[in-house]
Amino acid sequence: MTQNKDNSGTPVPTTPVPTTPVPPPAGPSPATRERGLDLAALVVLIVLACTVFTVAGPEAFSAVTCVGVGLFSTWRARR
Repeated sequence: MTQNKDNSGTPVPTTPVPTTPVPPPAGPSPATRERGLDLAALVVLIVLACTVFTVAGPEAFSAVTCVGVGLFSTWRARR
């Protein structure tokens, strides 16, 4: 216990403030989960684009790419 002096010179007792340690959050952070979800969505869109490209042939390359980019942009814009 420490003592401080007030203006009159009389010691004033002070009580130490107890500190409790704050435990770290359990599991991944919300930002990490969002990035993982974005990665999963992007991979799924790439797989779907590759499947459509394989079925439709090289003539559909620009259409498949544009749709994939549009879908991912829509996915990201929802936040």
